[in-house]
Amino acid sequence: MKAVTENPQIDLRLSQIHGEKCWPMVDKVSPCEQACPLETDVPSYVMAIAQGKFEEALAVIRETNPLPSVCGYVCHQPCEAVCNRKLIDEPIAIRALKRFAADYNSIWGAKPEKAKVTRKEKIAVVGSGPAGLTAAYDLTRMGYRVTIYEAADEAGGWLTNGIPDFILPLKVARADIDYIKNTGVDIHTGVQIGRDITIAGLKEKGYSAVLLAGGAQKSASLKVPGADLPNIISALDVLKRVKRRRDFMLSGRVLVIGGGAVAMDAARTALRCGAHEVHAACLEARNDMPAWPWEIEAAEREGVKIHTALAPQRFERAGIGGKLVVEFKRVASTSIDDQGRISWTLLEGAGSDYSMEADYVIVAIGQTTDTTCISGSGVKVNARGAVEVDSDSLMTAEPGVFAAGDAVNIRGTVTESIAMGHKAAAAIDCHLQDRPVKVQKRLAGKEVLEIDPKQTSPWLLKKARWSMPALSPRDAVRTFSQVNLGYTAEQAVEEAKRCLNCRMCANCIYGRQQICYETAMRLLK
Repeated sequence: MKAVTENPQIDLRLSQIHGEKCWPMVDKVSPCEQACPLETDVPSYVMAIAQGKFEEALAVIRETNPLPSVCGYVCHQPCEAVCNRKLIDEPIAIRALKRFAADYNSIWGAKPEKAKVTRKEKIAVVGSGPAGLTAAYDLTRMGYRVTIYEAADEAGGWLTNGIPDFILPLKVARADIDYIKNTGVDIHTGVQIGRDITIAGLKEKGYSAVLLAGGAQKSASLKVPGADLPNIISALDVLKRVKRRRDFMLSGRVLVIGGGAVAMDAARTALRCGAHEVHAACLEARNDMPAWPWEIEAAEREGVKIHTALAPQRFERAGIGGKLVVEFKRVASTSIDDQGRISWTLLEGAGSDYSMEADYVIVAIGQTTDTTCISGSGVKVNARGAVEVDSDSLMTAEPGVFAAGDAVNIRGTVTESIAMGHKAAAAIDCHLQDRPVKVQKRLAGKEVLEIDPKQTSPWLLKKARWSMPALSPRDAVRTFSQVNLGYTAEQAVEEAKRCLNCRMCANCIYGRQQICYETAMRLLK
């Protein structure tokens, strides 16, 4: 067997999944691996599921992802956009398969072993979102003693304090957090940095490094007349309250201002809180909306009406106790600068004005970092309100203080935050061991396997992607329960069998050598 990693145990497991003859044949990277911010070995875990090796599948995922359950529900799935299977019919449901592996092993999988403390340095992590949890997990396994300080009463950041249960159930996020805690990460909740203790105070307590990973949980506000009227509320406030208490009620018409993921979450939540109808208005054209297409489609399936290319100009009250009147201007174009800030040009003249009445308005136009925790610390923020860091080391202007996640990349995704958490852990380790910062990527220098559609072998049969079982839109809006129900074991295996295993079997699949009999039989079933 040809070794392809530096870990003999991983090499052995991969050979068991792929077979000793075939799996080392192609020394290239599959598009799904390259597209993943975590460089997850997608072909190996999908093939493991196809063979019913569900524990092995999760083991592959955990090599790069400490939050597999969370990502199985909310990953933005860039891997599927480039999946070679789409050259034949439809991409593999990679995210759904990750979810299945994590869900299955949350019941039947083994618990982690507690990491041994082998280093004398202590590290403090501020914030327990994806970046903070990932960095703490990595550093703990390196032998450091790591303590997370979380301002909320439960660890998880936005995972447990904001994302609606119908998208990410609380128990799912808790399963990943408990796994990380069981490796030895110490988490203190209800501790606000800047109020209960300062960054300087953390250093005085003996922490050799501090990682700021508090996210971007402060709402951006609308700077238009009337934005402070009653019944105009922040989407973050709505989502936090509903996630934790579910005692928030709405009625009549609700208008959500914004076109991102939080806006779509708030709109779908408003339906479940009693709104009779929900509208969402955003600056961008439909194709430029920051929410992912499937988030917009899910909102529309449930009855949310989307209005694009509208910029709010003024809020007024129609008489005493009357409805809110929102005055808009139509938007001609939008653009985003290198700092991620959006600007727009308004239409002028006849037809450029538009207005809408609503009983409630929910504002979801973005988030910023709460800088109160870093006031007076020497840490600097940029024009977007994000923490400034060195791009290589993620160190701030204050020596020994690092930052990662949405605190740095405000519009980042969960997987991008996890990737930054990995990078921060590696950089902190280099800093504490007085080594030059060198964060190596597993796939660095590897050639991506790009396929000419004309090379696709004619013997490959078309097989539709297995649809995700889900509640009907009518039933979905009546409950906060999970909308997408997940694959059964049989469905997961059948979907995984659609994988071309292109990194391993490209020579066969694309006709460059003889056809592998076992692969052909699997794909023809």
